[in-house]
Amino acid sequence: MQKLINNQLLLSFWGYRGFGQQDTKSTVEMWKDAGFNTVLSFIYPKDYQKPSDMIELLDLCAENNLKVILYDDRIHCHRLQEMSEDEYEKAVIRSVKEFGNHPAAVAFFVSDEPNKDTLPLAEKAVQIVQKHSPIPAFVNFYPMWRSKDYVDLVGVAGSEIDKLYSRFIKNTGLGCLAYDCYGAMSVRDTETEMNVFFDNLNTYYKIAKETGVPLVTSLLCTGHWSFKQPNLSDLRWQISVALAHGVKGVQWFMLYDNDEKLGDSPIDIYNERQPSYYDLRKVNREFLTDLGDLIPKLELEEVYHYAKSYGGTQTYAEGYDEYLKSFTAKYRDHAIISRFRHKETGRIWYMFVNTSRISGNLFQFRFASPYEHCSGECRPDIGRYYMVELKEGKE
Repeated sequence: MQKLINNQLLLSFWGYRGFGQQDTKSTVEMWKDAGFNTVLSFIYPKDYQKPSDMIELLDLCAENNLKVILYDDRIHCHRLQEMSEDEYEKAVIRSVKEFGNHPAAVAFFVSDEPNKDTLPLAEKAVQIVQKHSPIPAFVNFYPMWRSKDYVDLVGVAGSEIDKLYSRFIKNTGLGCLAYDCYGAMSVRDTETEMNVFFDNLNTYYKIAKETGVPLVTSLLCTGHWSFKQPNLSDLRWQISVALAHGVKGVQWFMLYDNDEKLGDSPIDIYNERQPSYYDLRKVNREFLTDLGDLIPKLELEEVYHYAKSYGGTQTYAEGYDEYLKSFTAKYRDHAIISRFRHKETGRIWYMFVNTSRISGNLFQFRFASPYEHCSGECRPDIGRYYMVELKEGKE
């Protein structure tokens, strides 16, 4: 079976548009211009009878080197509430025949944020899809929080989702673990929400690592509810932090405005590009150019927080790390230090992220023998990072 994430960082989005709400060709060109490499298709309704519309979209995406997560509403897991498993299986076989073998197709979207009632439906849907499809099913899970209402929603305590989703992955062969959490962009009870944000990163990464699947997270590009409208630095901050915690794919929420007036999205309800579109495009292009081919090859070994810890992350101190002898910052503000091992070369890489929300900083770092010559300093601005590959002197 194909994989959703192969040799490149996944950059995608959420955006619920149907066929006919926008011109297909110009939309695909916009997706490419915005720096995405994977897209969520327009919604193919359950009673729609024009597969040629989806084929046109897939063909245009293939021409633009874009991979497509198919949103075929005929095989959303909720259909299992309306039809028998045999009927659902026939619908899956039809969808696979019509769309699943297209070279641009990379996954079938079957569920978003399943709760305790719909999680069994999502599990059954994934099993059936992956029984018949050359491409995997895709499910996005709820963020985790540690209170009783989470038990009421998901059926287990936040501390037990490792068992819940590990079992889901084992039972279905789900190819990646995806979830959403936007707490870092909250403007209310910010410290609590920041802890929730990092708690999710750490918890979901642990599940992904133990089950051997890549981690995908949804980040915020459209402010709503108690979440701010992210600016350029906020977008960089979110994706840098996610990658430093082992994430291999990002879906931005959300690309389009809708009738619910949720927020000010990069593309408004009139299909016009808004100022935030250009910030998102800039960040997507930066990360895809600079880290797109590297991130899938880096395996996270350790992650530390500096100055203050969030979400239970270990705090860096001298002597804690095998290779990093010391790390200091001119301004004692929050930072992240991540150590990776390259899957192909076996070399150690470090990622230093300035996670201050106030200003740039000066980082100074020293490595132990035989990597002393890799020591140095950097001056990353808000949300920016600095990568160091450890090489012995003669390399």
